[in-house]
Amino acid sequence: MGKATYDVVRGFDMEYPYSTYINYVFSKSSTGSDEYATFIDEDIKTFIQDLKQQPGKDIWFVGGGNLASEFFKENLIDEFQLAIAPIVLGKGISLYIGDDITQKYTLTKVEKLGQLAMLHYVRK
Repeated sequence: MGKATYDVVRGFDMEYPYSTYINYVFSKSSTGSDEYATFIDEDIKTFIQDLKQQPGKDIWFVGGGNLASEFFKENLIDEFQLAIAPIVLGKGISLYIGDDITQKYTLTKVEKLGQLAMLHYVRK
């Protein structure tokens, strides 16, 4: 995830929700690691390609527009989920920022989680 998203999640009045996963946070301002994450300041595409060579299953990206746009630009997203909450925000973290990149995905699942609508898309 990106550092802005990490800071928002850490600010929630709840237990850290991703503590059962290995967490990497892309950051230009933080280095090393803390109790939950290792901070990364390297090329995203190279880091993800190296990570894919390690044992494990899926890589789960959590974040907003700045980092998402880099992942989309480098064609690193095979599938994604959008959580739609019943709150209209006048500002916040955008889903996508940056270049005009067109990629095609197919909606494969819609799920209701409390007041959230979860939309699951897979690359065509």
